Amino acid sequence: MVNSDTATALGKAEGELTWRTLLWRTTHNLRKCFHWAWLDTVCQYRRSIIGPLWETINMAVLIVGVTVVSAAIFGGNNLPYIALGIIIWSVILSAVTDGSATFIKNSNYITGTNFSIDLYVGRTVFKTAINFCHHAILYFIALFFLPVPVGWISLLAIPGIILLFLNVYWAVVVVAFLSARFRDIEMILRNAVQLAFFITPVFWDYRTIQSDRKFIVDYNILFYYVEIIRAPLLGEIPPPSHYAAVVIATVIGYLLAFIVYRRLRRQLAFFV
Repeated sequence: MVNSDTATALGKAEGELTWRTLLWRTTHNLRKCFHWAWLDTVCQYRRSIIGPLWETINMAVLIVGVTVVSAAIFGGNNLPYIALGIIIWSVILSAVTDGSATFIKNSNYITGTNFSIDLYVGRTVFKTAINFCHHAILYFIALFFLPVPVGWISLLAIPGIILLFLNVYWAVVVVAFLSARFRDIEMILRNAVQLAFFITPVFWDYRTIQSDRKFIVDYNILFYYVEIIRAPLLGEIPPPSHYAAVVIATVIGYLLAFIVYRRLRRQLAFFV
């Protein structure tokens, strides 16, 4: 009886130790990923007077330019709609373009150290998040100068942002492995994301599309990623179907990432 109680106590102690070790390791890895991502951002604008705020300025120039062109072609002047669409799209663009180069640009670390692969993925995800925060400054500036509705509905953007970055993680895993294995994938993805920008309601209003062409929006999963964040920030409640589509895509994405990870992780050092 004593031996049984002792074994049980030791098992509990080992379990607690394992969870504490795992928690500490996860926290340490997240801090390291953030430190690397922040260092990447700072070094990118080293010797610049403005520094990383160039990200905000570049985004502001892009938004103004696209808004002017959109107003000339489609009519109207929906600056908040276009601005939020482009800011959110920048996350998707970074997940594809930066994600595809994740393992390639870290090839020296992969072949020369025993760091976890998750560190390189986290580095890209955190850099994307840092850039998104720089871009989001424009939204808060717009609150003072433009008629942007603000209320409790705006808080629905928070779960939308969480879902977006959950998808960024699995997307980076998939495109990073595939691009490391097949180098042409990176170029294909860059062209594909450019095409997707034009067929996704980022700078044009999806409500103005003709009924016989609604399938462009209805079957475009990227639209749902944008809309679950943009709609609340514009005072609208996204339909539950938008969230359902994103959740289903998230589950499928992580299953795909798991399969790709299991099949390619052992050969990664040879790919890069």
